Amino acid sequence: MIVSTEWLKQFVDVRESPAELADLLSGIGLDAEFTGIQDNIEGVVIGRVKTAEKHPNADKLSLCTVSDGKNEFQVVCGAPNVAEGQTIAYASVGAVLSGNVKIKKAKIRGTESFGMICSERELGISDEHEGILVLPEDLQTGDDFLEACGQQFMTLELDITPNRPDAFSHIGVARDIAVKTGRKLRFPDMSIAKSTGEKALSITMENNKDCPRYIGGIVSQVSPGSSPEWMRARLEAAGQRSISNLVDISNYVLLEMGHPTHIFDFDKLEQKAIHVRRAAKGETLTTLDENKHELGPEHLLITDGKSPVALAGVMGGLESAVTNDTSIVLVESAYFDPVTIRKGSKSLGISTEASKRFERGADYEGTVKAFWRVIELLEELTGGKMISDMVDACPLKLTSPEITLRRCKLNLIMGVVVDETQVEAILNGLGFNIKSTVDGWSCTPPTFRPDVEREIDIIEEIARIYGFDEIPVDESIYGEYRHDIPDPESWLQAIRNTMAGFGFHQLYSNSLQNQLASKLTGLDPVPMMNPLNQEMAFLRTSLLPGLMKAADHNIKNGTTDLRLFELGNVHEQQGKDLAGITEKLHMAGLVCGREVYESVHHEDVAQDFYSLKGYVIGLLNDKLHLNAALKSADYPGFDHGHHIIVDGETVGALGQISSNWIKNMSLDLETAYGFEFDMNLLADKVDHQRQYIPVNLFPKVHRRLNFVMPLSQTVGPLSDMMIKKGKGLLNDAEPINIFIDEKQVDVGFKSITFNLEFHSSKKTLEDKDVTPIIDEIIRIAEKKFHAKLRS
Repeated sequence: MIVSTEWLKQFVDVRESPAELADLLSGIGLDAEFTGIQDNIEGVVIGRVKTAEKHPNADKLSLCTVSDGKNEFQVVCGAPNVAEGQTIAYASVGAVLSGNVKIKKAKIRGTESFGMICSERELGISDEHEGILVLPEDLQTGDDFLEACGQQFMTLELDITPNRPDAFSHIGVARDIAVKTGRKLRFPDMSIAKSTGEKALSITMENNKDCPRYIGGIVSQVSPGSSPEWMRARLEAAGQRSISNLVDISNYVLLEMGHPTHIFDFDKLEQKAIHVRRAAKGETLTTLDENKHELGPEHLLITDGKSPVALAGVMGGLESAVTNDTSIVLVESAYFDPVTIRKGSKSLGISTEASKRFERGADYEGTVKAFWRVIELLEELTGGKMISDMVDACPLKLTSPEITLRRCKLNLIMGVVVDETQVEAILNGLGFNIKSTVDGWSCTPPTFRPDVEREIDIIEEIARIYGFDEIPVDESIYGEYRHDIPDPESWLQAIRNTMAGFGFHQLYSNSLQNQLASKLTGLDPVPMMNPLNQEMAFLRTSLLPGLMKAADHNIKNGTTDLRLFELGNVHEQQGKDLAGITEKLHMAGLVCGREVYESVHHEDVAQDFYSLKGYVIGLLNDKLHLNAALKSADYPGFDHGHHIIVDGETVGALGQISSNWIKNMSLDLETAYGFEFDMNLLADKVDHQRQYIPVNLFPKVHRRLNFVMPLSQTVGPLSDMMIKKGKGLLNDAEPINIFIDEKQVDVGFKSITFNLEFHSSKKTLEDKDVTPIIDEIIRIAEKKFHAKLRS
């Protein structure tokens, strides 16, 4: 919203510069930026165009004589609207304009020019530069431009949050300024017009909830025409184009008081009555912008008892619009249900100044004030006379809640004790009705603040006026992480870094999938209530389909060697409604193509199951210090799958990407390998506390054992047995070589060489410490694993 600083001064004393006022408003929650004319331009005065003739050497230039009240100057002007007798803004030689532009004497097409007749752009008012700025004739020639009329061009642009409908008006902004500065708020003087009672007006509603209040009245003898200069100037400063006095009055009251009104041509109302109802399916209305809209039951209409004449709360109808021939009008001031207006305007793609206010919640009681303000201006500016009583159709009385504000809660939330007198001054200034209680106050918010519903809302109002910058940093203000881990997911960053070190690229795929992809796992996916399309109709149950689609896209675009991973949430519908939805954090990865590229030094090495196993075990065991093992088992999404087991619990799986999944998703993947595990299960097993381990200064002892065992015997359990029987001295038992030869070993057997690393933190190990352990290992290996020491 654009606010005129000159207009604000009608309601409150503004002593600050525009820039200072913008800072003040931003500090109390109304984000403001000074956008109007700068107050540092120099040498610009009120001038008068004495003559305006065609330039002798240019068709599109004018040669003007300009008076500054003392002297006359020759000025070359290129504006098409310059004319003799105009009052203008004249920048003499030496003047400094917006953007620090200094005016110099110039020669244009062979003719000297002394100064400039300014447009709005030169003065920094707006980007308008097609013509010069024409000022009111009653200004005194020679007066300083800024002092004479610059104030009306000084504006602020406010970025107002949706919860502050009261701030969509000059009075609303002035109220906040008055409360913050302790100054008096002045309301416009309004008189209640007397009616001749010549006509009666009927107002009815189809549904009281859609329109809880509708006020109307009839005014005759109006004289359409242009608005007075002061009204045109204020409207233009606030970003509104002046149209006619009848239209301008409604717009003026909107910007002044924040409540939308509408003026109908009464003679164009066929039934001479007002009936508010929902539109019938297929019903049409041509609005003031000359667009014809097909309506439905979601749209609220104002009708003349039969035919629609306006789209309630959004825009008037073209057929009932006021014109230069209008002589009698019907004034509307109503309150409409915010949800109804919001849905109706959004469905038609129409956003107006009226709909912006109604859909945020207009002032229920403000309907009366806005009505009488319009009537007053109609009588003053158009000569109109009220010929009907004010009809207040008020079928549904809206009330504001009574809210208890506790002193202890106010002190706790703000972290500072605000004086009782100051609390009451703030609330009274903001329009609250307050009563003191034993432990605080009983507060009733004003009707123009529908956003204030709870105790915390009132505390926020006190805090913003008191000043957030005035609240000291204090231990009373803290978040939920005050005594806990600042970032409970920080451990995931180490995983990301490790995967990046392995050569993986992290992806962020869409968590919404089509029905086919979301049901590949066999789990029940969560359906969307309002899906944008079929491809985004369900929440994903696995991260693998997203990685597969990404790999497929890269392969089709020429990149075939890939290592991809993703960290993200998956969902499953395990029960009814929202309570039956479970959410889990998963991590998945996929590899395909080559691991090592062919060169003069080596041949291609393809990525396979063992490549992926190395990455997964390296992450879990080496980085996260877990004891992960693999066990062959079926798992959705994998052919030849293996469970990833940590501390006896399955935390995920890895294997070759399922050929059925690839076929069902119509992808070009040939051979790819992947993994997926549940990060919630891993989080409970990872030691998040880093521990310092002193450097062991004692030497290590290495031994090697060569076992002959059946080909079917897995090596992992044998390594685990060695560590277990190592009595805390055997740190590692790693298989380093495998030898298969039917002649030298035997048919159906293999020879495995293990490297054993012994280390003690207390002493230097000797043979007498190590040999008994090795003997025990050899005995158990032969007995339980059919592994004999190779001779």
